[in-house]
Amino acid sequence: MNQVLDIRRMGFLARRDMINGWRATAIASGAIAGSMFLIVILQALFTGEKSMDYSSFLMGTLVIWGCISASLAFSSLHDKTKNENYLLLPASSIEKTLVRLLSVSVALPIFIMILISIASIISEAVTSLFFQIPFVPLNPFQGMYLEVIGYVIIVQSVFFLGAAWFKKAHLVKTVFTLILFSIVLGLVGAFVFRIFFASYFEGFYTPRSIHFDIEPLMRSRYPALMDTLEIIGKVFFYGLLAPFCWVVAWLRVKETQSSDGV
Repeated sequence: MNQVLDIRRMGFLARRDMINGWRATAIASGAIAGSMFLIVILQALFTGEKSMDYSSFLMGTLVIWGCISASLAFSSLHDKTKNENYLLLPASSIEKTLVRLLSVSVALPIFIMILISIASIISEAVTSLFFQIPFVPLNPFQGMYLEVIGYVIIVQSVFFLGAAWFKKAHLVKTVFTLILFSIVLGLVGAFVFRIFFASYFEGFYTPRSIHFDIEPLMRSRYPALMDTLEIIGKVFFYGLLAPFCWVVAWLRVKETQSSDGV
């Protein structure tokens, strides 16, 4: 048997996680489906029509539930009351990481789409039967949803890394880190912009009569540079960000497992 990666062990891990987490999943599912059903019924009752945008509801659920689940992916790794049993499981660190990754990045989005689709069918059936409103449930087989799931997986990867890296308050600390990183990146960008466009600044103030958009101005002066930066940004965001976060998360799990959670 492979000591590093074994599909059978991963299946046992996934089944264990499903058994331990089905109650929380059921409660969250009931809350989401119930709130959507209630909103649809109240709209039909008081306005006589349905204004629920199932697509927006689905996308919002994918982002919010997905990021929260990703930030809690390794809660048992750092919890002193649970981590002993988790760390002693007969599985490698890469298997534990992959199981949690597949759970939040593959299984959860599919489950959310099925849940919202079924809830929309029930809601539409009730409003059509009692309020004579046209039956128009959510159609999950649209390309834009796959694109949204792709973006969600990329964003999730940051929270997945935060779940493995931080020992407490994973979601809050990850959001705070993102805000801090954005501020630093903005300051660096402002500094670089100030260097490239020093001729537009006289003294400490910019004349009020000068108005310009940064991107067109940069493209007009440095088209090759802007095209290169755009390509680098897309490659980093679409191709490197998620794998980087996943690998670092695995290294963090490996380090924690080798040090017995200390």
